[in-house]
Amino acid sequence: MTLQAALLPDQAAPEHIVVSLADQGESEAARKRARDLQTQLEQVWRLNSLGQMAATLAHELNQPLTAAAVYLHAGHADVVRSGPLGDSAGRNLDLAKTQILRAGEIIRRMRDLIATGSRSFSREHVQSMIDDLSPVFSLISRDSDVPIRCEIDADDLVVADRVQVQQALTNLVRNAVDAVGGQSGGAVAVTGRSFGVEGYELTVEDNGPGIPEAERAHVFQPMATTKSGGMGLGLSVTRAIVESHGGQLIVGRSAQGGAAFSFRLPRTLEAAAA
Repeated sequence: MTLQAALLPDQAAPEHIVVSLADQGESEAARKRARDLQTQLEQVWRLNSLGQMAATLAHELNQPLTAAAVYLHAGHADVVRSGPLGDSAGRNLDLAKTQILRAGEIIRRMRDLIATGSRSFSREHVQSMIDDLSPVFSLISRDSDVPIRCEIDADDLVVADRVQVQQALTNLVRNAVDAVGGQSGGAVAVTGRSFGVEGYELTVEDNGPGIPEAERAHVFQPMATTKSGGMGLGLSVTRAIVESHGGQLIVGRSAQGGAAFSFRLPRTLEAAAA
């Protein structure tokens, strides 16, 4: 709002003042809307660019990953011929080959999703999905010196896209480890709880500083990150995976004092598609 005062002409000592009032509220609101729109357009442009980059990477990376798996297989055969001394190296090569094949499967699923928008749902046991991730979690734990504990209830049969759910869990575990990294006594837990026909709930929690309630609504936004080298896509992608299974990714406070991210997997294909 502006305030203007003018002297009446030919008066050395004015007896009257003319006051003009102008409400700038609508103009300021329009400028704010324009700024917000510009921010949204820039974000959409970045996401579109990332989508194109992801499609290109999905196409180009498949061949070198396949070649790497072949070389590892050949190397493993050579190690086996060396006898018992090569057993440890052989196991490590097997683990490396498994993760390369898993990366190739992630890329294949990404290409299918980009091309058709479809996902591959099947009946899966949560414990089996977690067991597959054990080598990954072990490496994350070893590199960060943060213990990762997994506790999965029985009655764990769900309907899920196995690779996508594993990717979501890996993202959440990495974030949790980053949250407690460097602090003494940091720990991360992955728990699974059965809720009968209502679904099966997975939770990843830590004992770090947690996420202030005022910031929880923003952590899932693309490009939102507190990491110096982060792209701000991990939680956004994870939420998209959870929502594609008919669930909701919820963030709250862990019983350990840090952050807790939880979501439910459906028991039936109809629930996943809902």
